Amino acid sequence: MPPAALPSFALLRVATSIAMLLVQQARLLPVAVARTKLTAGDTPTVPDYITSRSGSFAFGFRAHDSDPTKFLLATWFRFGSVPPQAQSVVWFAKESAMGTTPNATALSVLSIPADGQLTLTDGSIELWRAPTPSMKRGSVLVLTDSGNVQLLGDGDNVLWESFGFPTDTLLPGQSLEGFLFSKRAYTGFTTGRFSLAAHSDGNVVLCIDLFTGDILQNAYWATATNGPYGNTTITFDEYGHLSYTLYDGSINNLISPLATGRNYFRFARMDPDGIVRAYAHPKHGGGGGQNTTWTVSGTLPSAGGCKLKTTRMQGMCGPGSYCVETKERLNCLCPSGYTYIDAEHTESGCTPGFEAQRCGEENISDKFSLVELPNTIWELSIYYKKFPSVLEEQCHDYCLNDCFCAAALMINGSDCVELGALVYGRQGNDVTSQRRRWSRVHIVFSVFSDHVVKEECRQFLLNCSHMIWC
Repeated sequence: MPPAALPSFALLRVATSIAMLLVQQARLLPVAVARTKLTAGDTPTVPDYITSRSGSFAFGFRAHDSDPTKFLLATWFRFGSVPPQAQSVVWFAKESAMGTTPNATALSVLSIPADGQLTLTDGSIELWRAPTPSMKRGSVLVLTDSGNVQLLGDGDNVLWESFGFPTDTLLPGQSLEGFLFSKRAYTGFTTGRFSLAAHSDGNVVLCIDLFTGDILQNAYWATATNGPYGNTTITFDEYGHLSYTLYDGSINNLISPLATGRNYFRFARMDPDGIVRAYAHPKHGGGGGQNTTWTVSGTLPSAGGCKLKTTRMQGMCGPGSYCVETKERLNCLCPSGYTYIDAEHTESGCTPGFEAQRCGEENISDKFSLVELPNTIWELSIYYKKFPSVLEEQCHDYCLNDCFCAAALMINGSDCVELGALVYGRQGNDVTSQRRRWSRVHIVFSVFSDHVVKEECRQFLLNCSHMIWC
């Protein structure tokens, strides 16, 4: 009988059955099955997980904040809120160090099939497989009290472990000989722009955008310990020290924690803003319930994050923005009249949110104005016009009536400098005491575009051997 011919009570029965099925699925999904290990033949599904013996860690399926129908295969600190906050996730499956993060669904299954390989599948599609030695078969998956997921074979030999494939985080007792890549955003799990690395030449470096360049040109901080021997290892210990060990056995601190002792949960993370931070949370007297607050106990570098730049003079924030530093993170902000190129990834920079001024246009003061930004500077911008011994009002007028002026600086209270583009901006109390001619800096920002000067600036920068003073 075609659907149109079904009697009304039959249609009601079908609709009711479908509704009941959907309600049952919705009720079943949040019920997670917890266990302490996974053995061959077990098939945990969303949202199941295994726990460490102490109960401090869990490994399994964690829903994305932005889309609860998609799930990570991840390890997280188990205390606090359910589902766990993004900050509590300390490892998640990736195709490779720089690769994408597979998204599981409600139909995905984690298993150790007959070939002994730890595999995440979604129907007939293999989403992820733990890299193990050839011809070796695993039989048991466990989560240690240190947060290390291990696939064990015959004789409890470790065939694969998550500590050997870190993502953005190091836990106490974990070492790094390769790369630690940031996430793109604090609540997302795609690969970000920044990395911490123990380079093959022995140098410990922080890099930006390794996708588009080599490690030397993209480094914005380094220990300068490169040499012919290499073999440098980065380690995070139970007291919260992040250190590196050189080929000769000498140990050097990268982060010395403010909170000391063993009574803390800890991790070190390559954060999305390009700063490595060590975090701490008390195990007792504040570690239970819904308290999921992590305290920053140290940073790398220890200060001056907004001043960091590569040898190519690339800063922590994109063009058109400026950097403001707090202990918790670096913030990339837009000047008045500008908007983020990508609001979810604010470090990408800012672009004018208004129509550009046309050269030769009249009545400029009726259409554009200047906005003051104290203690702010764009240090690598092109100073394409300089006017010595002028008043601030004159500097205003010069910039306002110049269609190529993006901002103007008052230097030493009397010298006016026009900027053709905004690059490597930062804000801070130290801006008023710049060395050389920056003994006192006063910023006046113009809210109109640099028009066609962008391409001219790019060519200028490429041909300039000393960008700050070209």
